[in-house]
Amino acid sequence: MVKRPRSDDDEEEGEEEEEELEGEMPTAIDPYEVLSIKDRSASQDDIKRAYRKAALKYHPDKAAEADKATAHTKFQEVACAFAVLSDERRRRRYDLTGSTEESLDLDDDDFNWSDFYRGLFDEMVTEEKINDFATEYKGSEEERGAVIAAYEKHKGKMTKLYQEVMLSDMVDDEDRFREIIDAAIAADEVESFKAYTEESENARRKRIANAKRQKGGEAGEAEALKKEMENKKQKRGGNKADAGGGLDSLAAMIQGRQKARGAAFDRIEEKYGGTARQKGRDEPSEEAFAKNAKKPSAKRAKK
Repeated sequence: MVKRPRSDDDEEEGEEEEEELEGEMPTAIDPYEVLSIKDRSASQDDIKRAYRKAALKYHPDKAAEADKATAHTKFQEVACAFAVLSDERRRRRYDLTGSTEESLDLDDDDFNWSDFYRGLFDEMVTEEKINDFATEYKGSEEERGAVIAAYEKHKGKMTKLYQEVMLSDMVDDEDRFREIIDAAIAADEVESFKAYTEESENARRKRIANAKRQKGGEAGEAEALKKEMENKKQKRGGNKADAGGGLDSLAAMIQGRQKARGAAFDRIEEKYGGTARQKGRDEPSEEAFAKNAKKPSAKRAKK
C-alpha cells in the first residue's frame, strides 16, 4: 500500500508524537475499576457509557499541557479496559483468570493493540456527541455525586474541584455547585471545610475572573481551529459546518490537535510492521472498535 508523503512538519511532529504514543499495553489494570464499573454483570450498553465518560474525561488532546502525560497514561488504561470488556470472550477470560494480559492473548484472536488504540484515540469527538452527553450528565445524580466526592477529596478547594468534575465550568457552574455543596453541608452529609466556607468574596471573584480569561483564550484557539477545518472542508467541496456554542470549543480543540497524529502512527507502524495510515481515510466506527478491527498484524518486537 502506498504511503502518503510526509512534509517536514509531519516529520517533526511525528517524532514528538511517537515518543508520546509508543509504549506497552497497560495490562496491569482492573478494567472494571478503570471504567468505574461497580457491577461486574454490567451490560454492554453500560460498558460503552462508562467508556465514553472516561474517554472524554482523560482524552490527552483535552488536557492542559502540564497534565498531558498523566492523561495519556489514563487514556491508555481506559482503552485497554474497553478492549477487554467490549468483547464477550475476552471479558469471560478476564473474569475467570483476573489477568488482563491473558484475556488479550487468545490464540485465535487477531487483536492488535496499536490498531485498537489508534482507532479510539482518533475517534472524532463532535460537538453533538459532547452536548448530548452533557445534557444527560449535567444536573444528574451522577454529577451531584461527583461534585460531593471532589469537594471531600480536595477539602473544599474549589479550583481543584473543577479540575476533577467532568464537563464542569467554573464560570457557568459556580452557583449551581455551591447549592449542591451547601445542601450537603446542611444535611450533615459532608464536612464544612474552611477552604470552602471561609473563601472571601474577593478571592472567589478573582478565581472566577481567572477562569473567564482562560475560557476566552481557549475559545479563541477553538475558533481558529474550527475555521481552519471549515476552510479545508470548503476546498474539498464540503458544506460549511454550522456555527455553534456551548461545548464546541472542546470538540474543536480535540479535532484540531488530531490532524498531526497520523505521522506518528505511520512511524510506529513502519518500525513494528503493519499497514500505513491512509490520508483521508474514514474514521473507524464504534462498531468497528467493538469488533476490535480484526486485522492480522505482526507482533510488536521487544526493545
